Amino acid sequence: MDQLDAMRAFVRVAQSGSFLKAAKLEGLAQGTISKRVAALETHLGCALFRRSQRSISLTPQGDAYYERCLTLLNDVAAADAWIQTERQSPSGRILVSMSPVLARLVFAPLIVDFVREYPQIEVSMALTEDHLDIVGEGIDLALRVRDLEDSTLIASRLSKNPLSLAAAPKYLKTAQKLETPEDLSHHECLTFTRLKATQTWRFKQGRKQRDVSVSGSLSADQGDTLVELAVSGAGVVMMPEWVMKTALERGDLVKVIEDWQPPSIPLHLVYKGGNSVSLRIRLLVDFLKREVRRRNLLPR
Repeated sequence: MDQLDAMRAFVRVAQSGSFLKAAKLEGLAQGTISKRVAALETHLGCALFRRSQRSISLTPQGDAYYERCLTLLNDVAAADAWIQTERQSPSGRILVSMSPVLARLVFAPLIVDFVREYPQIEVSMALTEDHLDIVGEGIDLALRVRDLEDSTLIASRLSKNPLSLAAAPKYLKTAQKLETPEDLSHHECLTFTRLKATQTWRFKQGRKQRDVSVSGSLSADQGDTLVELAVSGAGVVMMPEWVMKTALERGDLVKVIEDWQPPSIPLHLVYKGGNSVSLRIRLLVDFLKREVRRRNLLPR
């Protein structure tokens, strides 16, 4: 028995005062309406109608149950109407967390286009290098470069996000040789402030792997600032290539140790899972994935 269908049949009979009239209103056979009401009565263990040859009427239990069914079915109809309206004109607010460099170089223009397409959706961006607590701080969508730590979250990969090593030509002119990963121990390496002063940079060449401890006099908490430091000749930077794209194209930076590959740090769209994922968040996730691919903004 589909209980909602049975409730609808019961309410229609109660309103029309006839199984025949209820069947006509629902566009069903009278036998179907009768079977649904009978199944509901069996499920509840009580009679909902008093039946005679000439008329039917609600029992006391049927009368009380009718009011509750009416409220429930009205709520279901309202929910259906809301989702249909939402599909046609989704609305509401989305709080997105990402790093400032991701916003500036990749996602801010995309979000502008998204809001133009869905003008009743508001997008707020929390720009930080820190990984905010998605659940605790009410973040609807985050861009992350590390593995998930919470199994209740969904991660949808945007990019492999491979890393490259680069330095300014003017730095390389006066610096010691830089041909192998081990040579980095003798160089100024530009690192993230929020990480340890001495970091381990990992490289692979086929099956070979090298781990090198690096350090430097300068650090910063934002990726594009590290790139600017490298452009100024301050040292060697390890960064996703899309962050350095303009500097590489201009020749302000050149890649080094290209025959050894740093590991990729996959970039994910992360959001809360379950049935509560709203349509507007799904729309934004789909839009960003589609446009990043279509515009070739990030390496796949």
